[in-house]
Amino acid sequence: CQLALVLLLLLVGPSDGGSSSSNVHATSGRTQSSSGPAHTAPTTTMAKLASQAIADIELSRRSLQRSQRDTVGPLVIGSNSTALGAHSTCGYPGSPAHASVTFNTSHVVAGTAASYTCDNGYELLGPPRRICQANGTWAPIGIPFCVLNVGLGKAAMQSSTAGHGSAQKAVDGSTSAYFQASTCTMTDVENNPWWYVNLLEPYLVQIVRIDFGTACCANRQKATVAVRVGNNRPDLGTNPLCNRYHGFIEEGKPLFLPCTRPAPGAFVSIHLESPSGSALSICETFIYTDHALSIEQCPSFRDQPLGSTATYNGKCYLFHNNQQLNFDSARKYCESRGGTLVDETSPALQGFLSWELYRRHRNDQQMGQYWLGAVRDTRNAQNWKWINGRDVQISFWNSLANQGNCSRFDGSKGWLWSDTDCQSSLNFICQYRPLSCGKPEKPTNSTLITKNIDNGTVIEYQCAPGNLLMGPKSRVCLPTGFFSEFAPKCKYLDCQFPAAIN
Repeated sequence: CQLALVLLLLLVGPSDGGSSSSNVHATSGRTQSSSGPAHTAPTTTMAKLASQAIADIELSRRSLQRSQRDTVGPLVIGSNSTALGAHSTCGYPGSPAHASVTFNTSHVVAGTAASYTCDNGYELLGPPRRICQANGTWAPIGIPFCVLNVGLGKAAMQSSTAGHGSAQKAVDGSTSAYFQASTCTMTDVENNPWWYVNLLEPYLVQIVRIDFGTACCANRQKATVAVRVGNNRPDLGTNPLCNRYHGFIEEGKPLFLPCTRPAPGAFVSIHLESPSGSALSICETFIYTDHALSIEQCPSFRDQPLGSTATYNGKCYLFHNNQQLNFDSARKYCESRGGTLVDETSPALQGFLSWELYRRHRNDQQMGQYWLGAVRDTRNAQNWKWINGRDVQISFWNSLANQGNCSRFDGSKGWLWSDTDCQSSLNFICQYRPLSCGKPEKPTNSTLITKNIDNGTVIEYQCAPGNLLMGPKSRVCLPTGFFSEFAPKCKYLDCQFPAAIN
Protein backbone atom coordinates (compact mmCIF):
# COMPACT_ATOMS: atom_id res chain seq x y z
CA CYS A 1 0.00 0.00 0.00
CA GLN A 2 2.84 2.42 0.82
CA LEU A 3 4.53 1.69 -2.51
CA ALA A 4 1.29 2.28 -4.39
CA LEU A 5 0.80 5.63 -2.65
CA VAL A 6 4.39 6.68 -3.46
CA LEU A 7 3.84 5.82 -7.13
CA LEU A 8 0.57 7.77 -7.06
CA LEU A 9 2.34 10.88 -5.77
CA LEU A 10 5.15 10.53 -8.29
CA LEU A 11 2.86 10.16 -11.30
CA VAL A 12 -0.04 12.39 -10.35
CA GLY A 13 1.75 14.83 -8.06
CA PRO A 14 0.40 18.06 -6.66
CA SER A 15 -1.58 20.53 -8.71
CA ASP A 16 0.61 21.88 -11.49
CA GLY A 17 -1.28 25.07 -12.02
CA GLY A 18 -3.66 23.59 -14.56
CA SER A 19 -7.15 24.73 -15.28
CA SER A 20 -8.75 24.57 -11.87
CA SER A 21 -12.25 25.74 -11.21
CA SER A 22 -10.98 29.25 -10.62
CA ASN A 23 -9.26 29.16 -13.99
CA VAL A 24 -12.51 28.09 -15.61
CA HIS A 25 -14.27 31.06 -14.12
CA ALA A 26 -11.48 33.32 -15.32
CA THR A 27 -11.68 31.92 -18.83
CA SER A 28 -15.45 31.66 -19.03
CA GLY A 29 -16.52 34.58 -16.89
CA ARG A 30 -13.82 37.19 -17.36
CA THR A 31 -14.25 39.08 -20.56
CA GLN A 32 -11.72 41.30 -22.20
CA SER A 33 -11.59 43.64 -25.10
CA SER A 34 -8.65 45.27 -26.78
CA SER A 35 -10.03 48.74 -26.30
CA GLY A 36 -11.49 48.75 -22.83
CA PRO A 37 -11.24 47.36 -19.33
CA ALA A 38 -12.11 43.77 -18.47
CA HIS A 39 -15.71 43.03 -17.57
CA THR A 40 -16.53 40.22 -15.18
CA ALA A 41 -19.66 38.11 -15.54
CA PRO A 42 -20.98 36.33 -12.44
CA THR A 43 -18.84 33.19 -12.05
CA THR A 44 -21.65 31.30 -10.33
CA THR A 45 -23.81 31.81 -13.39
CA MET A 46 -21.00 30.64 -15.68
CA ALA A 47 -20.42 27.54 -13.57
CA LYS A 48 -24.14 26.78 -13.55
CA LEU A 49 -24.35 27.10 -17.33
CA ALA A 50 -21.34 24.83 -17.83
CA SER A 51 -22.69 22.31 -15.33
CA GLN A 52 -26.04 22.24 -17.14
CA ALA A 53 -24.23 21.48 -20.37
CA ILE A 54 -22.25 18.71 -18.67
CA ALA A 55 -25.46 17.27 -17.21
CA ASP A 56 -26.94 17.13 -20.69
CA ILE A 57 -23.87 15.33 -21.96
CA GLU A 58 -23.97 12.88 -19.07
CA LEU A 59 -27.35 11.63 -20.28
CA SER A 60 -25.72 10.36 -23.46
CA ARG A 61 -22.24 9.75 -22.11
CA ARG A 62 -22.27 6.02 -22.87
CA SER A 63 -22.93 6.57 -26.57
CA LEU A 64 -20.46 9.44 -26.51
CA GLN A 65 -17.64 7.18 -25.41
CA ARG A 66 -18.51 4.50 -27.95
CA SER A 67 -18.17 7.09 -30.69
CA GLN A 68 -14.86 8.50 -29.45
CA ARG A 69 -11.61 6.67 -29.86
CA ASP A 70 -10.00 8.14 -26.74
CA THR A 71 -11.95 10.60 -24.65
CA VAL A 72 -11.99 11.37 -20.99
CA GLY A 73 -9.56 10.39 -18.13
CA PRO A 74 -6.68 11.00 -15.62
CA LEU A 75 -3.85 8.85 -14.34
CA VAL A 76 -4.00 7.09 -10.96
CA ILE A 77 -1.98 4.16 -9.64
CA GLY A 78 -3.00 1.61 -7.00
CA SER A 79 -6.05 -0.43 -6.24
CA ASN A 80 -9.42 1.09 -5.51
CA SER A 81 -9.14 0.27 -1.81
CA THR A 82 -5.54 1.49 -1.60
CA ALA A 83 -6.20 4.86 -3.17
CA LEU A 84 -9.43 5.51 -1.34
CA GLY A 85 -9.20 3.58 1.88
CA ALA A 86 -10.41 0.09 2.70
CA HIS A 87 -13.50 1.40 4.49
CA SER A 88 -14.74 3.77 1.78
CA THR A 89 -18.45 4.31 1.40
CA CYS A 90 -17.90 5.53 -2.18
CA GLY A 91 -15.78 3.99 -4.89
CA TYR A 92 -13.35 5.95 -7.03
CA PRO A 93 -15.42 8.82 -8.50
CA GLY A 94 -13.92 8.61 -11.98
CA SER A 95 -11.93 11.32 -13.69
CA PRO A 96 -11.64 12.71 -17.21
CA ALA A 97 -8.65 12.71 -19.53
CA HIS A 98 -5.91 15.24 -18.76
CA ALA A 99 -6.95 15.67 -15.12
CA SER A 100 -5.97 14.85 -11.53
CA VAL A 101 -8.24 14.15 -8.58
CA THR A 102 -7.42 14.96 -4.95
CA PHE A 103 -9.33 14.07 -1.79
CA ASN A 104 -9.59 16.05 1.44
CA THR A 105 -9.53 12.93 3.66
CA SER A 106 -7.20 9.94 3.82
CA HIS A 107 -10.17 7.54 3.57
CA VAL A 108 -13.23 8.23 1.49
CA VAL A 109 -16.27 8.40 3.73
CA ALA A 110 -19.55 10.27 3.58
CA GLY A 111 -18.68 13.96 3.25
CA THR A 112 -15.33 13.43 1.51
CA ALA A 113 -14.73 15.94 -1.28
CA ALA A 114 -13.07 15.01 -4.58
CA SER A 115 -11.53 18.01 -6.36
CA TYR A 116 -10.67 17.99 -10.07
CA THR A 117 -7.74 19.84 -11.63
CA CYS A 118 -6.98 19.89 -15.35
CA ASP A 119 -3.50 19.72 -16.79
CA ASN A 120 -1.89 22.88 -18.17
CA GLY A 121 -3.62 24.15 -21.28
CA TYR A 122 -6.97 22.50 -20.54
CA GLU A 123 -10.15 24.07 -19.23
CA LEU A 124 -12.48 22.40 -16.75
CA LEU A 125 -16.14 22.21 -17.73
CA GLY A 126 -18.52 20.80 -15.17
CA PRO A 127 -18.43 20.39 -11.38
CA PRO A 128 -14.91 21.07 -10.02
CA ARG A 129 -15.84 19.39 -6.72
CA ARG A 130 -17.97 16.34 -5.88
CA ILE A 131 -19.04 15.02 -2.48
CA CYS A 132 -19.36 11.41 -1.33
CA GLN A 133 -22.93 10.80 -0.17
CA ALA A 134 -24.07 8.50 2.63
CA ASN A 135 -25.70 6.19 0.07
CA GLY A 136 -22.34 5.50 -1.62
CA THR A 137 -22.78 7.81 -4.62
CA TRP A 138 -21.03 11.02 -5.67
CA ALA A 139 -22.87 14.31 -6.08
CA PRO A 140 -23.38 16.15 -8.29
CA ILE A 141 -23.87 13.42 -10.88
CA GLY A 142 -21.54 13.48 -13.84
CA ILE A 143 -17.79 13.60 -14.31
CA PRO A 144 -16.47 16.96 -15.59
CA PHE A 145 -14.48 17.39 -18.80
CA CYS A 146 -10.99 18.78 -19.36
CA VAL A 147 -11.26 20.35 -22.79
CA LEU A 148 -9.37 22.43 -25.32
CA ASN A 149 -10.80 25.30 -27.33
CA VAL A 150 -9.75 24.22 -30.82
CA GLY A 151 -11.40 27.20 -32.52
CA LEU A 152 -9.06 29.85 -31.15
CA GLY A 153 -7.19 31.68 -33.89
CA LYS A 154 -8.61 29.56 -36.73
CA ALA A 155 -9.95 30.92 -40.04
CA ALA A 156 -13.51 32.28 -39.86
CA MET A 157 -16.10 33.58 -42.34
CA GLN A 158 -19.66 34.94 -42.19
CA SER A 159 -22.56 35.64 -44.52
CA SER A 160 -21.90 39.40 -44.57
CA THR A 161 -20.05 42.04 -42.60
CA ALA A 162 -21.56 45.19 -41.14
CA GLY A 163 -19.08 47.93 -40.30
CA HIS A 164 -15.89 46.55 -38.80
CA GLY A 165 -17.51 43.41 -37.35
CA SER A 166 -15.30 40.93 -39.21
CA ALA A 167 -15.78 37.18 -38.71
CA GLN A 168 -12.30 36.66 -37.26
CA LYS A 169 -13.21 38.60 -34.11
CA ALA A 170 -15.29 35.63 -32.88
CA VAL A 171 -12.15 33.49 -32.47
CA ASP A 172 -9.57 36.10 -31.49
CA GLY A 173 -9.47 35.12 -27.80
CA SER A 174 -11.21 38.31 -26.65
CA THR A 175 -14.85 38.46 -25.60
CA SER A 176 -17.12 41.05 -24.02
CA ALA A 177 -20.20 41.26 -21.82
CA TYR A 178 -21.77 43.63 -24.34
CA PHE A 179 -21.28 44.53 -27.99
CA GLN A 180 -18.00 46.22 -28.82
CA ALA A 181 -16.96 46.73 -32.42
CA SER A 182 -13.35 46.04 -31.49
CA THR A 183 -13.98 42.43 -30.47
CA CYS A 184 -17.42 41.34 -31.77
CA THR A 185 -18.65 40.30 -35.21
CA MET A 186 -21.70 41.74 -36.91
CA THR A 187 -23.56 40.74 -40.07
CA ASP A 188 -26.02 42.81 -42.01
CA VAL A 189 -29.71 42.47 -41.23
CA GLU A 190 -30.67 39.56 -43.47
CA ASN A 191 -32.51 36.27 -43.61
CA ASN A 192 -30.65 33.31 -42.08
CA PRO A 193 -27.28 34.94 -41.32
CA TRP A 194 -24.47 32.51 -40.60
CA TRP A 195 -20.92 32.37 -39.25
CA TYR A 196 -18.42 29.53 -39.39
CA VAL A 197 -14.86 28.60 -38.44
CA ASN A 198 -12.51 26.26 -40.29
CA LEU A 199 -10.69 24.15 -37.67
CA LEU A 200 -8.21 23.06 -40.40
CA GLU A 201 -8.56 19.40 -39.38
CA PRO A 202 -11.46 17.23 -38.16
CA TYR A 203 -12.14 17.15 -34.41
CA LEU A 204 -14.74 15.41 -32.28
CA VAL A 205 -16.64 18.49 -31.13
CA GLN A 206 -18.47 18.04 -27.82
CA ILE A 207 -19.60 21.49 -26.68
CA VAL A 208 -19.94 24.85 -28.44
CA ARG A 209 -20.14 28.01 -26.35
CA ILE A 210 -21.39 31.20 -28.01
CA ASP A 211 -20.99 34.66 -26.49
CA PHE A 212 -23.49 36.78 -28.42
CA GLY A 213 -22.72 40.43 -29.02
CA THR A 214 -26.30 41.68 -29.20
CA ALA A 215 -29.64 40.53 -27.90
CA CYS A 216 -32.13 39.00 -30.28
CA CYS A 217 -34.71 39.62 -31.33
CA ALA A 218 -37.01 42.62 -31.81
CA ASN A 219 -40.37 42.66 -30.04
CA ARG A 220 -39.18 39.95 -27.64
CA GLN A 221 -39.25 37.30 -30.32
CA LYS A 222 -37.51 34.04 -29.60
CA ALA A 223 -34.56 33.11 -31.80
CA THR A 224 -33.70 29.74 -33.30
CA VAL A 225 -29.96 29.05 -33.44
CA ALA A 226 -28.51 25.92 -35.02
CA VAL A 227 -24.92 24.70 -34.62
CA ARG A 228 -23.67 22.29 -37.28
CA VAL A 229 -20.42 20.31 -37.48
CA GLY A 230 -19.09 18.49 -40.52
CA ASN A 231 -16.78 18.53 -43.53
CA ASN A 232 -19.13 19.91 -46.20
CA ARG A 233 -19.49 23.54 -47.21
CA PRO A 234 -20.68 25.09 -43.95
CA ASP A 235 -22.57 28.01 -45.49
CA LEU A 236 -25.11 25.65 -47.05
CA GLY A 237 -26.36 24.46 -43.67
CA THR A 238 -26.23 20.77 -44.67
CA ASN A 239 -23.67 19.49 -42.18
CA PRO A 240 -24.96 17.27 -39.34
CA LEU A 241 -26.72 19.10 -36.53
CA CYS A 242 -24.80 19.40 -33.27
CA ASN A 243 -27.63 21.11 -31.41
CA ARG A 244 -30.42 23.61 -31.90
CA TYR A 245 -31.56 26.28 -29.43
CA HIS A 246 -34.93 28.03 -29.39
CA GLY A 247 -35.30 30.88 -26.94
CA PHE A 248 -34.17 34.36 -26.07
CA ILE A 249 -30.64 35.52 -26.86
CA GLU A 250 -29.39 37.88 -24.19
CA GLU A 251 -26.48 40.27 -24.61
CA GLY A 252 -23.47 39.13 -22.58
CA LYS A 253 -24.95 35.77 -21.54
CA PRO A 254 -23.02 32.77 -22.89
CA LEU A 255 -24.96 29.96 -24.52
CA PHE A 256 -23.56 26.44 -23.99
CA LEU A 257 -24.75 23.95 -26.62
CA PRO A 258 -23.55 20.37 -26.06
CA CYS A 259 -23.69 18.17 -29.14
CA THR A 260 -26.19 15.36 -28.74
CA ARG A 261 -23.24 13.07 -29.44
CA PRO A 262 -19.64 13.95 -30.35
CA ALA A 263 -19.76 15.53 -33.80
CA PRO A 264 -16.74 14.95 -36.09
CA GLY A 265 -15.82 17.65 -38.56
CA ALA A 266 -13.48 20.43 -39.59
CA PHE A 267 -16.19 23.11 -39.96
CA VAL A 268 -18.36 24.47 -37.16
CA SER A 269 -21.12 26.80 -38.27
CA ILE A 270 -23.70 28.88 -36.41
CA HIS A 271 -26.97 29.71 -38.19
CA LEU A 272 -29.59 32.20 -36.99
CA GLU A 273 -32.56 30.41 -38.54
CA SER A 274 -35.28 32.68 -37.20
CA PRO A 275 -36.72 35.23 -36.99
CA SER A 276 -36.09 36.48 -40.50
CA GLY A 277 -34.59 39.90 -41.02
CA SER A 278 -32.07 39.75 -38.15
CA ALA A 279 -28.36 40.39 -37.68
CA LEU A 280 -25.97 37.88 -36.10
CA SER A 281 -23.33 39.23 -33.70
CA ILE A 282 -20.82 37.05 -31.83
CA CYS A 283 -18.13 38.29 -29.44
CA GLU A 284 -16.43 34.91 -29.04
CA THR A 285 -17.01 31.27 -29.92
CA PHE A 286 -15.45 28.36 -28.04
CA ILE A 287 -15.22 24.96 -29.75
CA TYR A 288 -14.58 22.42 -27.00
CA THR A 289 -13.22 18.88 -27.29
CA ASP A 290 -11.19 16.60 -25.05
CA HIS A 291 -9.84 14.71 -28.08
CA ALA A 292 -7.14 17.07 -29.30
CA LEU A 293 -3.37 17.25 -29.12
CA SER A 294 -2.25 19.91 -26.65
CA ILE A 295 0.95 21.89 -27.13
CA GLU A 296 1.78 20.76 -23.59
CA GLN A 297 2.44 17.29 -25.07
CA CYS A 298 5.00 18.74 -27.51
CA PRO A 299 8.75 19.19 -26.96
CA SER A 300 9.68 22.58 -25.55
CA PHE A 301 13.03 24.36 -25.47
CA ARG A 302 14.25 27.38 -23.55
CA ASP A 303 15.27 29.30 -26.66
CA GLN A 304 12.08 28.81 -28.68
CA PRO A 305 10.02 31.95 -29.41
CA LEU A 306 6.90 32.54 -27.35
CA GLY A 307 3.81 31.09 -29.01
CA SER A 308 5.85 29.27 -31.61
CA THR A 309 4.20 25.83 -31.25
CA ALA A 310 1.16 24.54 -33.13
CA THR A 311 -0.26 21.05 -33.52
CA TYR A 312 -1.80 19.30 -36.49
CA ASN A 313 -2.84 15.71 -37.15
CA GLY A 314 -0.80 14.14 -34.36
CA LYS A 315 2.38 16.19 -34.88
CA CYS A 316 3.93 19.28 -33.32
CA TYR A 317 5.29 22.19 -35.36
CA LEU A 318 7.74 24.74 -33.95
CA PHE A 319 8.11 27.94 -35.97
CA HIS A 320 11.60 29.44 -35.59
CA ASN A 321 11.62 33.07 -36.75
CA ASN A 322 14.33 34.48 -34.49
CA GLN A 323 17.43 32.79 -35.92
CA GLN A 324 17.74 32.53 -39.70
CA LEU A 325 19.95 29.66 -40.89
CA ASN A 326 20.96 28.17 -44.22
CA PHE A 327 19.24 24.97 -45.31
CA ASP A 328 21.80 22.47 -44.02
CA SER A 329 22.16 24.25 -40.66
CA ALA A 330 18.38 24.41 -40.19
CA ARG A 331 18.08 20.72 -41.01
CA LYS A 332 20.76 19.77 -38.51
CA TYR A 333 19.24 22.06 -35.89
CA CYS A 334 15.91 20.24 -36.06
CA GLU A 335 17.51 16.80 -36.11
CA SER A 336 19.71 17.58 -33.10
CA ARG A 337 16.52 18.11 -31.09
CA GLY A 338 14.74 14.99 -32.25
CA GLY A 339 12.77 16.52 -35.11
CA THR A 340 13.03 17.25 -38.83
CA LEU A 341 12.23 19.98 -41.30
CA VAL A 342 8.74 19.57 -42.78
CA ASP A 343 9.20 16.47 -44.96
CA GLU A 344 5.65 15.75 -46.18
CA THR A 345 2.64 17.56 -47.54
CA SER A 346 -1.02 17.30 -48.43
CA PRO A 347 -3.64 19.90 -49.34
CA ALA A 348 -4.81 19.95 -45.71
CA LEU A 349 -1.29 20.26 -44.27
CA GLN A 350 -0.40 22.98 -46.77
CA GLY A 351 -3.53 24.86 -45.73
CA PHE A 352 -2.68 24.50 -42.02
CA LEU A 353 0.93 25.69 -42.45
CA SER A 354 -0.12 28.56 -44.73
CA TRP A 355 -2.66 29.75 -42.15
CA GLU A 356 -0.14 29.53 -39.29
CA LEU A 357 2.42 31.46 -41.34
CA TYR A 358 -0.19 34.06 -42.27
CA ARG A 359 -1.08 34.54 -38.59
CA ARG A 360 2.55 35.17 -37.75
CA HIS A 361 3.46 37.36 -40.72
CA ARG A 362 0.25 38.99 -41.94
CA ASN A 363 1.90 42.42 -41.61
CA ASP A 364 5.36 41.47 -42.91
CA GLN A 365 4.89 38.76 -45.50
CA GLN A 366 8.32 39.45 -47.02
CA MET A 367 9.78 38.17 -43.75
CA GLY A 368 7.65 35.03 -43.92
CA GLN A 369 10.27 32.91 -45.67
CA TYR A 370 10.66 29.41 -44.18
CA TRP A 371 12.67 26.40 -45.28
CA LEU A 372 10.77 23.36 -46.58
CA GLY A 373 12.36 19.91 -46.39
CA ALA A 374 12.35 19.25 -50.15
CA VAL A 375 15.49 19.29 -52.34
CA ARG A 376 16.15 18.91 -56.05
CA ASP A 377 16.96 15.36 -57.14
CA THR A 378 20.70 15.17 -57.88
CA ARG A 379 20.06 12.57 -60.62
CA ASN A 380 17.10 14.32 -62.24
CA ALA A 381 16.92 18.11 -62.08
CA GLN A 382 13.21 18.04 -62.93
CA ASN A 383 12.39 15.92 -59.88
CA TRP A 384 12.23 16.88 -56.21
CA LYS A 385 12.71 14.67 -53.17
CA TRP A 386 11.91 15.01 -49.49
CA ILE A 387 14.90 14.92 -47.16
CA ASN A 388 13.63 11.51 -46.00
CA GLY A 389 14.33 10.16 -49.50
CA ARG A 390 10.78 9.94 -50.83
CA ASP A 391 9.70 11.61 -54.06
CA VAL A 392 7.60 14.75 -53.83
CA GLN A 393 4.36 13.60 -55.44
CA ILE A 394 2.05 16.44 -54.37
CA SER A 395 3.47 19.94 -54.68
CA PHE A 396 2.41 23.55 -54.26
CA TRP A 397 4.95 25.44 -56.34
CA ASN A 398 4.34 29.06 -57.18
CA SER A 399 6.90 28.76 -59.94
CA LEU A 400 10.23 27.07 -60.56
CA ALA A 401 12.73 29.76 -61.48
CA ASN A 402 15.89 27.61 -61.23
CA GLN A 403 17.11 29.77 -58.38
CA GLY A 404 18.48 26.91 -56.32
CA ASN A 405 18.27 23.31 -55.23
CA CYS A 406 16.35 23.85 -51.99
CA SER A 407 12.77 24.95 -51.33
CA ARG A 408 10.94 27.41 -49.11
CA PHE A 409 7.49 28.59 -48.09
CA ASP A 410 7.40 31.96 -49.86
CA GLY A 411 5.48 34.62 -47.91
CA SER A 412 5.44 36.96 -50.89
CA LYS A 413 3.54 34.30 -52.87
CA GLY A 414 0.91 33.32 -50.30
CA TRP A 415 3.28 30.71 -48.83
CA LEU A 416 3.33 28.63 -51.97
CA TRP A 417 6.70 27.02 -52.66
CA SER A 418 9.70 28.59 -54.38
CA ASP A 419 13.05 27.06 -55.27
CA THR A 420 15.86 28.76 -53.38
CA ASP A 421 19.63 28.93 -53.02
CA CYS A 422 20.50 26.50 -50.20
CA GLN A 423 22.97 29.00 -48.69
CA SER A 424 20.28 31.63 -48.07
CA SER A 425 19.50 32.41 -44.43
CA LEU A 426 15.80 31.83 -43.71
CA ASN A 427 13.40 30.98 -40.92
CA PHE A 428 12.48 27.31 -40.54
CA ILE A 429 9.86 24.93 -39.11
CA CYS A 430 10.78 21.84 -37.10
CA GLN A 431 8.21 19.04 -36.87
CA TYR A 432 8.13 16.59 -33.95
CA ARG A 433 6.13 13.71 -32.60
CA PRO A 434 4.40 14.42 -29.26
CA LEU A 435 6.25 13.16 -26.20
CA SER A 436 3.28 11.57 -24.45
CA CYS A 437 -0.45 10.93 -24.59
CA GLY A 438 -1.44 12.92 -21.53
CA LYS A 439 -3.32 11.43 -18.62
CA PRO A 440 -5.92 8.88 -19.76
CA GLU A 441 -9.45 8.54 -18.50
CA LYS A 442 -9.89 6.61 -15.26
CA PRO A 443 -13.43 5.23 -15.05
CA THR A 444 -15.48 5.06 -11.88
CA ASN A 445 -14.51 2.20 -9.52
CA SER A 446 -11.36 1.36 -11.47
CA THR A 447 -7.61 1.06 -11.02
CA LEU A 448 -5.07 2.17 -13.61
CA ILE A 449 -1.72 0.38 -13.76
CA THR A 450 1.14 2.01 -15.67
CA LYS A 451 4.70 3.26 -15.26
CA ASN A 452 4.29 6.40 -17.38
CA ILE A 453 2.27 7.82 -20.26
CA ASP A 454 5.06 8.15 -22.83
CA ASN A 455 4.78 6.96 -26.44
CA GLY A 456 4.59 3.18 -26.67
CA THR A 457 3.53 2.69 -23.05
CA VAL A 458 0.82 0.10 -22.32
CA ILE A 459 -1.69 0.99 -19.61
CA GLU A 460 -3.95 -1.58 -17.93
CA TYR A 461 -7.31 -1.25 -16.20
CA GLN A 462 -8.73 -3.24 -13.31
CA CYS A 463 -12.16 -2.93 -11.73
CA ALA A 464 -13.02 -2.91 -8.03
CA PRO A 465 -14.57 -6.08 -6.57
CA GLY A 466 -18.18 -6.50 -7.65
CA ASN A 467 -17.62 -4.68 -10.97
CA LEU A 468 -17.21 -6.13 -14.46
CA LEU A 469 -14.73 -4.61 -16.94
CA MET A 470 -16.58 -3.55 -20.09
CA GLY A 471 -14.18 -2.67 -22.88
CA PRO A 472 -10.45 -3.05 -23.49
CA LYS A 473 -8.30 -4.21 -20.59
CA SER A 474 -5.25 -2.39 -21.98
CA ARG A 475 -4.51 0.58 -24.22
CA VAL A 476 -1.33 1.79 -25.93
CA CYS A 477 0.02 5.34 -26.19
CA LEU A 478 0.36 5.86 -29.95
CA PRO A 479 2.95 8.09 -31.70
CA THR A 480 0.13 10.53 -32.51
CA GLY A 481 -0.26 11.43 -28.82
CA PHE A 482 -3.53 9.54 -28.35
CA PHE A 483 -4.32 6.23 -26.67
CA SER A 484 -5.58 3.34 -28.75
CA GLU A 485 -9.26 2.39 -28.58
CA PHE A 486 -11.54 3.97 -25.99
CA ALA A 487 -11.49 3.72 -22.20
CA PRO A 488 -13.39 0.81 -20.61
CA LYS A 489 -16.11 1.03 -18.00
CA CYS A 490 -16.52 -0.78 -14.70
CA LYS A 491 -20.13 -1.99 -14.49
CA TYR A 492 -21.45 -2.92 -11.06
CA LEU A 493 -23.06 -6.37 -11.01
CA ASP A 494 -26.24 -6.54 -8.97
CA CYS A 495 -27.28 -10.19 -8.82
CA GLN A 496 -30.20 -9.45 -6.46
CA PHE A 497 -31.83 -12.30 -4.52
CA PRO A 498 -32.08 -15.75 -6.10
CA ALA A 499 -35.48 -16.93 -7.27
CA ALA A 500 -37.67 -18.55 -4.63
CA ILE A 501 -38.07 -22.33 -4.69
CA ASN A 502 -41.58 -23.68 -4.23
